[in-house]
Amino acid sequence: MKKKNLTFEEKFNGYSINTSKEKNLGCFVPTLERYNQHLEDMTTKHNKVMQTRFDLRYPSDGSVKFDKAHIYKFSDGFKKHFSRMRKSNHKVDLKLDWSPDQKDSSVFPHYHCNALVNGNAVQSEYTILKAAEHYWGKALKSENQGLVNYCNKDRNGKKQKNGLMYRRDDEQCLEVKDQMVYQASYLAKIRDKEGLRKGSHSRGGSQLKK
Repeated sequence: MKKKNLTFEEKFNGYSINTSKEKNLGCFVPTLERYNQHLEDMTTKHNKVMQTRFDLRYPSDGSVKFDKAHIYKFSDGFKKHFSRMRKSNHKVDLKLDWSPDQKDSSVFPHYHCNALVNGNAVQSEYTILKAAEHYWGKALKSENQGLVNYCNKDRNGKKQKNGLMYRRDDEQCLEVKDQMVYQASYLAKIRDKEGLRKGSHSRGGSQLKK
């Protein structure tokens, strides 16, 4: 990866991101740019925007063989589901981003995902998370439980907030937006990609606005 496509700075476009120069932890700039375009589009169109992070994993018992088609089947079903949903005449207007991780070739990759939705149509992150469970299980043709990590606990098991809600008329809206960018920047981290096959897609999701 070319160095110009990486950043180790603490800020990106003025917002905090999950990096550390001291620990040599950086982020892929194209992934950050993709997410930021989605975020700016959503916060321009909607006065309320909710963000939900989740991870998609394969069964640890090896009952499902990895296939790169799985993430695309999930993405298609997940997006179609929300494209049909309305609440008080508000469209969900889902923007999905995903990025794979695989520390080494001995384990299956897993996917870090981020969903942005119109906060007037969806107010609870569990609406997103339950749909993720359904469509990931459907993509894998698996009834195994616990394949979607709700990202509501840190590495030490301490509870952390998910379902961040941006409200344009709130005096703390910029602070919340900063938290959203920091949370989503986890998809852009450069570590834990060593096991991915050469030529694997490093990101995907909803189409960018032209």
